[in-house]
Amino acid sequence: SAVEGIEAAVLRDLPRTALGDGDVRVEVRSASLNFPELLMMQNKYQYKPKLPFVLCTEGAGVVREVGKAVKSFTPGDRVFFATMSGCAREEVVLPAEGLVPLPDRLSFSQGAGFHMGYSTGYHALAHRGKLQPGEWLLVTGAGGGMGLMAVELGKALGARVIAAASSDDKLEVCKKMGADFVVNYSRQKLKDAVGEITKGAFCDVIYEPVGGDIFDQCVRCVATKGWARLLVVGFACGTIPSLPANMALIKGFDLVGVRSGAQLGLEPELARQTIVDLLKLATDGKLSPYVSREFPMEQYKDAFRLMEEKKVIGKCCITFGGGSKL
Repeated sequence: SAVEGIEAAVLRDLPRTALGDGDVRVEVRSASLNFPELLMMQNKYQYKPKLPFVLCTEGAGVVREVGKAVKSFTPGDRVFFATMSGCAREEVVLPAEGLVPLPDRLSFSQGAGFHMGYSTGYHALAHRGKLQPGEWLLVTGAGGGMGLMAVELGKALGARVIAAASSDDKLEVCKKMGADFVVNYSRQKLKDAVGEITKGAFCDVIYEPVGGDIFDQCVRCVATKGWARLLVVGFACGTIPSLPANMALIKGFDLVGVRSGAQLGLEPELARQTIVDLLKLATDGKLSPYVSREFPMEQYKDAFRLMEEKKVIGKCCITFGGGSKL
């Protein structure tokens, strides 16, 4: 179980990694939690690291040392990064091309939470969903890190955004991050609420990372005019839904799988352009990761328990060396 996985995690000293000619040594200031880490603890994620492994796949920090072939970074630079080798450590050694300069306006924890959520959201909405200005966008699981970033991105791309989540606290944050309308699906049926909001037009694009019954409800929220795109982003509820094929036929919508990590790995130029586009939006003030909680390294289990209990709004981070404070 996730609880057992959290209890099995330990703090441990590891040997320092040697610095190669093209590598950069980074003093980590913050590492961001993502839902897949809970699955990896249980050996339930599609990527199954060998034991033991370091938790957290996103981080941010300060460059401390560079290899002799590195020209793009110097000691003192602020950077953020993502790596499956784990970021919840005091320092990390990565190839220089795996680092991204951290915009001055973002804190270390905002940088640690930047890469995966925005890359996934942008790949989903811009590349796979082909979201257009003025279209109706429904985001489920909108209070979590991935969902909240999709809300922001939807507004940045010019959509009319409906944020759906399970609590009023989460939805209040969604409003602050740009949602035009909100739906609490613990109290309302999505179809009824979305139909009322859109005056019966329903949604052109649906960003769906929850799965289970919420996915089933989303099938009934696709645009009545056809051409809708239902984006399958994940199954955070733990239940993988099934789709009756006749629904796609009757409603004329596309069921679109989103596997941003794998796809962007196959297309490095697309991955680079995605980061360029996202940094431009961040520099323009249109993207600013919402970090609700930070925990010092010694309290890492409390951070993961908060995520396991589904109490995280936006991003939750583990800080190192007296890192950023909210």
